Amino acid sequence: MTFDGKAFGKEIVGVVKEYVRDTIAPILVRLDAIEKRQPEKGERGEKGEPGDRGPEGPPGKDGAPGAVGEKGDKGDPGDPGPAGDPGKDGSNGKDGADGVGLAGAVIDRSGNLILTLTDGSTRELGIVVGRDGQKGEPGQDGKDGADGLGFDDLEVVHDGLRTFTFRFAKGEKVKEFPFTLPVVLDCGVFKAGETYAAGDGVTWGGSFWIAQKDTTDKPGEGDGWRLAVKKGRDGKDGIMKAEKPKQPLKVG
Repeated sequence: MTFDGKAFGKEIVGVVKEYVRDTIAPILVRLDAIEKRQPEKGERGEKGEPGDRGPEGPPGKDGAPGAVGEKGDKGDPGDPGPAGDPGKDGSNGKDGADGVGLAGAVIDRSGNLILTLTDGSTRELGIVVGRDGQKGEPGQDGKDGADGLGFDDLEVVHDGLRTFTFRFAKGEKVKEFPFTLPVVLDCGVFKAGETYAAGDGVTWGGSFWIAQKDTTDKPGEGDGWRLAVKKGRDGKDGIMKAEKPKQPLKVG
């Protein structure tokens, strides 16, 4: 299967850009409307007080009226009038379209990746799972295996004690599987210096002992032996009785 990560990433970036653009679009419209709004002009201030009257000119000749005096200084401007009431807010703009997010993704039978958006629409991103390749050429036949061993090659060997050996033979090839039975063997009276195997039983000191492991120890010494049958106490001496004389056999 081949996944086109570049195409997938490009599609995801496009979806995110559309989501961010649709989300901030109403905010940008509102800011633009605020910037274009002109401030309302306040009311005109009251007229200032008239300036002081200028000095009179000198009297004219022959009683004629004197010349007009110079124009007095301009009066100070009046205090600015109170600010007008703020204008009413403009009407709210229309709500922008809801943003679009990723709701799910699925790969169809043709290997195409299909995205499902939160507004219910779908986007097909193309093939992300490649088709199966063609079958390769058949390999060479393997070598024949060795012949198996049959029942004609089976032999069971008993060592005379507790071990049986299953022996399979095929020509020079031999397989052996020994099997030891967990039974007690009577080995007679204990002999010093002889090695006894686990399960061997010996008589020693009037008692019967069973070896718990391979050991050369004397029964009763160490942990190689377990007392199985303890020697009994000697019985009381018997009383000899005189034999009665034999009576002749009477024949009637």
